[in-house]
Amino acid sequence: MPTPVPESPASASGAYGPAGSHWPARTPEPGDAFDLVVEVEPNWWTIQNAIADAIQQQPQGKIKIAVKPGVFDVGYGAGSTDYGVLQSINAGGRTWRVLVVPRDGWGTVTASGTIAQASSRGYAFVNVSGISVVGFDFSGQAVLVRDAQDFALAWSTVGQLNITANNANTSGVEFVECVLPNQVDDDTDRMAFRIANNYSIDGVSLLGCYVAPAYKTAGSSSHCDTFQASRSSGSGGIRNLLFEDSVFFQSSSQVLMMERTSGVSLAHSAFIGGLRGTGRYPIGAGRHVMTAQNTLWGKTTDPVTNATASDSLIAGSIRGWNFASASNTVVSHNPPTPASGEFTVDDAYAAADQALPQSWYDANCPMPDAARLATIWAAL
Repeated sequence: MPTPVPESPASASGAYGPAGSHWPARTPEPGDAFDLVVEVEPNWWTIQNAIADAIQQQPQGKIKIAVKPGVFDVGYGAGSTDYGVLQSINAGGRTWRVLVVPRDGWGTVTASGTIAQASSRGYAFVNVSGISVVGFDFSGQAVLVRDAQDFALAWSTVGQLNITANNANTSGVEFVECVLPNQVDDDTDRMAFRIANNYSIDGVSLLGCYVAPAYKTAGSSSHCDTFQASRSSGSGGIRNLLFEDSVFFQSSSQVLMMERTSGVSLAHSAFIGGLRGTGRYPIGAGRHVMTAQNTLWGKTTDPVTNATASDSLIAGSIRGWNFASASNTVVSHNPPTPASGEFTVDDAYAAADQALPQSWYDANCPMPDAARLATIWAAL
């Protein structure tokens, strides 16, 4: 008889995911006294022009672009060459980022389309800096951040969330309480960081994020990861990623699949591999049923280097990750040996083919449904 799984890991307790307690850096909060507030319709061109005018009027002041309730039109796409809904905005170097936020709170400004439709056109933020986009419901759409610096997406629901660097280096990006709450039955990655043409991604923080799985069709040869970091060309790298207070469930392939990556910090986060997460996200008929528990994956010829783990849970296999240090972190089995510190093995998590009990999900990663998000994000 297997050892019962405790409500929280022995040495990695506390809830993972959004809690309304994280906020992007150098970003004024909605209740602050602003030097300039501009109310706009939910139209990307209007928002772009409002930002450009506002930073001319207030070069260093606190600016809020308050978006009235409504629905954005479909975008230009969220692929690696698609035009941005916000493009070529340089608000960098200011004391405060420009805050773009729904005037009436989360859930009042939503996206058009759905990632399940072939005609879907997602939203790309391209070559922008000094902006925080906070509080939008993009749960039916794909969002891409490309060639951007000093940019945040926060307190938002998203269908698919990617970063690309292929015409400029991408750096200083924050995903703060970004929530992908619903499983996707499709042959796709939920999140992907991709580099090309000798450009790099450096310094990305994922704080209080929650990412549900994608399940591919049975017999499909597609790679289907929850988070994938990869390079298609050139000599660039992916460096200095922080996962903090976040939770990731395994998709049909890996939880975190990384190549050309170094400096990954896992801090008070949970990575749920194998079938352990299927108690919350069941695998439906006609979907691939994974037999492996690929949680942290790197190539043996191209391992993730200089990784650190603290106060976290890693349920599933670890391959091709070299850890500089580990502390207060529970693993299900067979951990690697870090250069400093050690992992704690907890046999209660060893069974890869058993879903964790509902009490575990409720205690450690409460379901971020609309009611919960409306409560924890009420400050908007």
